[in-house]
Amino acid sequence: MEKRKKKRKVRWWLIILIIILLMILAVVAAAYLIVKNYHDRSNYVKDEDYTIVETIPTQEGETPEETLDPEVASSLEAQIESEVGSIDTAVSDEVYNVLLIGSDRRDASWYGNSDSMILASVNERTKTIHLTSFMRDLYAVIPGFGAQKLNAAYAHGGGPLLVQTIEENFKIDINNWAGVDFNSMASIIDMVGGIDIDIYQEEADFLNSGLGTSFAAGNVHMNGEQAVAYARIRYVGRYDYERTERQRRVLEQIFLKAKSMSLSELNNFANSVLPLITHNVSETEVLAKLLKLPQWIQYDLVMDRVPYDDLYSNLGEQLVPDYPATIERLHSNIYG
Repeated sequence: MEKRKKKRKVRWWLIILIIILLMILAVVAAAYLIVKNYHDRSNYVKDEDYTIVETIPTQEGETPEETLDPEVASSLEAQIESEVGSIDTAVSDEVYNVLLIGSDRRDASWYGNSDSMILASVNERTKTIHLTSFMRDLYAVIPGFGAQKLNAAYAHGGGPLLVQTIEENFKIDINNWAGVDFNSMASIIDMVGGIDIDIYQEEADFLNSGLGTSFAAGNVHMNGEQAVAYARIRYVGRYDYERTERQRRVLEQIFLKAKSMSLSELNNFANSVLPLITHNVSETEVLAKLLKLPQWIQYDLVMDRVPYDDLYSNLGEQLVPDYPATIERLHSNIYG
C-alpha cells in the first residue's frame, strides 16, 4: 500500500515537473518568435559581408573631400599610432557600447559619409546612458587608408570599418553599430509624432529660408524633415561643434518620446522603425537587449562630444585630438 502511495507521489511530481518545463518552453518559444519577428523586420548585415570601397565617389553638386598631403598624412599617422599604441582598450561587462551612425547617402551606390557618429554607452552600474558625438572633421588613422577625416571610414567600409577606426584610435570596445540615412531618420521622427526643440533666432532664420517654415525663437514643434534639417545646420553658431549638439538634442527628444510610450505603443514603434535601420546586432543579442530595455529606458542621459574643447589642435580646417588625454577623459566619463 505504501509503495503504491509513493509511486502516485512520484507520478504527480513528474507531471508537475513536465507542466513547468512545458510552460518554460512555451515562454522561451514565444520570446524567440517575438525577437525573430523584430530581427527579421530589420536590415541585419554581418560585418564580414561588407566590402571595402577604395575610391569614394563624389556626388553631383559636391566637391571632393579635402585630403592631406601624403607626407603630412604619413607624419600624422605615425604620431597618432605612437600616442595610442601603449594605451589599453577599455572593456566592461557593465557597459554596452553601440555606435549610432547617420549617413548622407542618397542612393545605394555607396555607403555615404557618416555625418553623425554618436556612441551610446549604457552603464548599468551608474544607470546612465552617455551619448558621445565624434565630430566628422576629426583626423584619425583609418585601417588600410592612413590618416584621414573620421567620416571617410564609413564611406570606405560602412559600419564595420568605422567601428574598427574608433576602437583603434580611441581605445574603446564597441559592441555593435546601427545606421540610418537622413530620409530614414526623418521617418522615425514622424513615427513618434515629431519633436519639440528650443531654437534661437539664427537657427529659425536658417530653417525658414531653406524649408519655407515660419519658426521664431523659442520652443517649436518639428516634423521629421524639419528636425533632420535642424540637426544638419552647420554654418550657424559654432559650426560643426554646435551641429553635434543639435544631433544629440534630436536623439534625446526621440528617447523621451519612447520613454513615455506604453508597451503596445513601443511594440508598434519598433515594428515600424526596424525596417529603416541597418545594423550588426544578432538575434541572440537582440533578445538580451530587449530583456533589459524596460530598465535601460529609465536611465538618465548624459551628453558629450569628442574632441573636448581644451583637448585638440587644428590642422587646416580639420581637428587633431590630444589622443592620450582625450582617451583618458572618454574612458573616465563612460566607465566612471
